[in-house]
Amino acid sequence: MKKHRSLILLILIGIASIWPVLMSADGQQAGSPYVNSIGVVLPADAAAPSAQSVRTFQLDHTYMEWFRTIYKGTYGMRIIQEPLIRLDKAFNLLPAAAERWWPSEDGLTWYFAIRQGMQFSDGRPLTAHDYVYTLRRGADPKNAYDAEWYYRPIKNWGEVVGGRLPLDSLGVHALDDYTLAIATEERCAYLPDLLVDSWVSPRQAIEKYGDAWSTDAKTSIASGPFYLAEWTKADRVVMKANPHYHGPAKPYLETLIGKLYTETTPPPMLASYEANEVDHVRITNQAELARIKTDLNLKNELHAFTDFDTYYLTMNTFRPPFDNLKVRQAFSHAIDREAICRSALQGFAIPAYSMLPPGFPASSSEAFKPIQGYDPALARKLLAEAGYPDGRGFPRTEMWIRRDVRPVHDAGEAIHAMVRQNLGIDLVLRNMEIKTFMDALNSHNMPIGLVRFGYDFVDPSSLMNLWLSMGRHAWKNDFFDRQVGYAGTIVNDRKERMDAYQVAERMLVEEVGGLFVWHTVLNQMWKSKVKGEALEPNRFGYSAWRGEQVGNTAFTLYIAQQSLPDSTGSLWERWFGKE
Repeated sequence: MKKHRSLILLILIGIASIWPVLMSADGQQAGSPYVNSIGVVLPADAAAPSAQSVRTFQLDHTYMEWFRTIYKGTYGMRIIQEPLIRLDKAFNLLPAAAERWWPSEDGLTWYFAIRQGMQFSDGRPLTAHDYVYTLRRGADPKNAYDAEWYYRPIKNWGEVVGGRLPLDSLGVHALDDYTLAIATEERCAYLPDLLVDSWVSPRQAIEKYGDAWSTDAKTSIASGPFYLAEWTKADRVVMKANPHYHGPAKPYLETLIGKLYTETTPPPMLASYEANEVDHVRITNQAELARIKTDLNLKNELHAFTDFDTYYLTMNTFRPPFDNLKVRQAFSHAIDREAICRSALQGFAIPAYSMLPPGFPASSSEAFKPIQGYDPALARKLLAEAGYPDGRGFPRTEMWIRRDVRPVHDAGEAIHAMVRQNLGIDLVLRNMEIKTFMDALNSHNMPIGLVRFGYDFVDPSSLMNLWLSMGRHAWKNDFFDRQVGYAGTIVNDRKERMDAYQVAERMLVEEVGGLFVWHTVLNQMWKSKVKGEALEPNRFGYSAWRGEQVGNTAFTLYIAQQSLPDSTGSLWERWFGKE
């Protein structure tokens, strides 16, 4: 028996010694990292290139071109084309097509040095002229781009969009093949942050095929890390690593697969995830979230982080009763945000005490917490000082809620109940259609309403500019306007700029320009085999799968080798028994 054991042991040792070679279908030398199809050396723990694929659910829309449409854009438009600049997971700007960028002495023009050697997948060089064409396409009124408002800081943008100036008057010019100049209406410190959204449009494809160029893999031309390999409507879209890409974001992954669905027929996301049909899903259901948290396997793949949005109450401060600061302060102290987040929004929100969410540049949410914190006794005192003791004499007031998902309705009803209980004011709750709601908000005809706003780009101006006078809110503060305007002109001193926004936000919170209630918490799941720098905790301590706009997600991800089941001990015991 001992002879047999020794022989079997020698055989097992021999198999173990050649196992990596036997298992390497991709032909990589044992002990060496794999190299993928575009020549990128994979991390040491990466699986073979044939396994480097990630599957997600994606909305099925019309086009795959950023400067044709955002709202009807399909997954892939941020991946197959190259922007001037990218963001890492800590929201630092990274070179992309632009190797570097700098402002002019007067701060009215930004220059971008375009990386040489870049090209489209048809072999044509990518130059500064392509970005001139791209931005002109966005401003061209004939294109009817649905997000043109985003680029209004560029000089003459609004005039060109309105057809009052020709396209060539847009403040975007190529000084030579590899130097792009973008002029602004006034000093705009955040223009580089804005131009994270600058995915180039291939002129040669548009001139040949029109808008249809981006709807079919046969006519699609790429300049980014991936190219469109397949697009089957209502089924799936497939991107593959681009062998013609010579930029700084070469991917580890070979393939990205988006399983397409429509908003009216969402797929069973968690069930598909558990069936190993996709590698990443977002959880939006409280019952599912509760089940995940009690499942020993699933809970280890659950990741939550605060989204960069804010739900807040906006009040018409141009008319009574909300023209009285003490009334606004009373309302702010009457709402128990912690209770709302524990009940109606459990697992999907954290309390908000300011506009800028935690982790967002210039955020001071903790420092501002006492200013609008829950204090019902103080709320009643302030309301009495405003002339409405225990709510007596307070005019009939409607509180509007936009039609939204059920938890938002529940939160609105909780706010309504807290105002009634703590202030003696019975607001009239109205659930409004989206268009009616937004028209009333923008025309300053809403007495008080529950509003959501999410960031457009990762800079304080994206959320602070929303509160400037003559905007969507019926609130005006000259100091705030001046301070936000000043912050936007500070080009070369980031700390001074962030400090300036913090001063402005303190004024917004103290004057209760808005009554801030909660920030959304996103709950996501991804398979443990999916690794990558983008998914590691950032400097704020959380892990997030933010997609392609923030974090370089698709370009740093890879599939790690999966460990074999740890059954060797039991196998040995079955064969040889216990000693």
